[in-house]
Amino acid sequence: MSDVEINSNLEGKNKQDTKNTNEIFLIQKIQWEKIKTLISKNIKDIFWRAWINPLKFEKYEKGILHLSTDSQIICNRAENQYYETIFFEASNSFKSLKKIQFHIESSKNKENISLKNKVKKVKIDQHTNSNDLSFIDSVSIKTNSKYSFDNFVVGDANQMPYAASKRICDQNSLTYNPLFIHGNVGMGKTHLLNAIAIDLKLNIPNLKIVMMSAERFMYQFIKSIRLKETIKFKDQFRSIDILMIDDIQFIGGKESTQEEFFYTFNDLINQGKQIIISSNKSPVDLLSLDERLKSRLSGGLVVDFLPTNYELRLKILEKKVDVLNFKVPIDVLQFIANNIVNNIRELEGALNRIWANYELTGKKINIENSTNLLSDLISAREKNISIDNIQKKVSSYYNLALSDMTSSRRSINIARPRQIAMYLSKGLTSYSYPEIGKAFGGKDHTTVIHAVKKIETMLEIDEKLKKHIFELKEIILTR
Repeated sequence: MSDVEINSNLEGKNKQDTKNTNEIFLIQKIQWEKIKTLISKNIKDIFWRAWINPLKFEKYEKGILHLSTDSQIICNRAENQYYETIFFEASNSFKSLKKIQFHIESSKNKENISLKNKVKKVKIDQHTNSNDLSFIDSVSIKTNSKYSFDNFVVGDANQMPYAASKRICDQNSLTYNPLFIHGNVGMGKTHLLNAIAIDLKLNIPNLKIVMMSAERFMYQFIKSIRLKETIKFKDQFRSIDILMIDDIQFIGGKESTQEEFFYTFNDLINQGKQIIISSNKSPVDLLSLDERLKSRLSGGLVVDFLPTNYELRLKILEKKVDVLNFKVPIDVLQFIANNIVNNIRELEGALNRIWANYELTGKKINIENSTNLLSDLISAREKNISIDNIQKKVSSYYNLALSDMTSSRRSINIARPRQIAMYLSKGLTSYSYPEIGKAFGGKDHTTVIHAVKKIETMLEIDEKLKKHIFELKEIILTR
């Protein structure tokens, strides 16, 4: 049976008297397995096997897709991190899909899973579902009380994005419009968008707020064309008070979607409506976006996430164990903060892995067991990281000859990148100061120590250098 046939069966199941309930259930179950296969093409295999594949089809009724598993941890992760991905793929098969509910399997019954505080949940859900924009609401990302301002840990790396987001809520003004937040994956951009939506809706219930991914905007636009509802699409998007688009980079290269978003953007700005955008890069660095759109996105306030330091990572872990009531020794938290440095999402994922191992196996949470559990993450970080590789990446980044890394030339345009390379070599490898000095043309270990301390001091005051170090770490660790 083709997918088209299956979809037809799904839509018309109430009219098909010849099909019994078991047959319909079987068709839907098969379709869910196909959906999981489609999702596997878009995320890493290790994550798909851990968080998506265990999800079982339970039922589909009244526009709600019910999925279940026997692990609360899996339910939590699926709901918080993969909800949008699952919804996007499932909505192509379950055409009237409104939302997804995750359940825990038990011998007695299957209970709905929610990560929200029970008291806040009622208040927040009442507000966030109060929009009368049914066409949009059906695809809007639902806010999650877990991602509130109260649960956002603030440090030097995220002070500006946090402060700008709070200002919009506190003053309810258009001082920063649009607000453009950018940073690497897993740094907290989506958290801030959720926090803004939650705060505004709790304080101004009548606001019409739409928060959705750029992918969802594109999908909904294409859907409106297919259903010949483009006028409805345009009217409803232009009637909202606040539009928040997550991961705007995903409409890059999509000319018709960019054009529609451009006109939506202009109309809302001209009406004095607030727009908040997130992306992995600044507007000027989004090469696949139309120039006029990049210009509009740059016209408000652009803020970015800087690299996290050890202190912030540790604060985040301490906050998480407190909120979730985990009991994790401080030395284990310190170990995670020292070794998982790429982004906050990986940091929290490492903590979840350690706690899940304790819950499932009963093994003690200590440094030894944590080292074994996180060995793949740590080794991935250290894989192919050599002083030679660092020198190549730094020289390429600053458009220098590789020989400049080992030369004795002292001009600032060469000496500073060389010091940065020494700093990165010390931080990203296990080599000693003398070994690093030898790799940089036989320099004395005191030269390396001076270079490391110099860069550390500059990082406290030089925002441009912070950005360079962050980008270089990304290049070295991921390419």
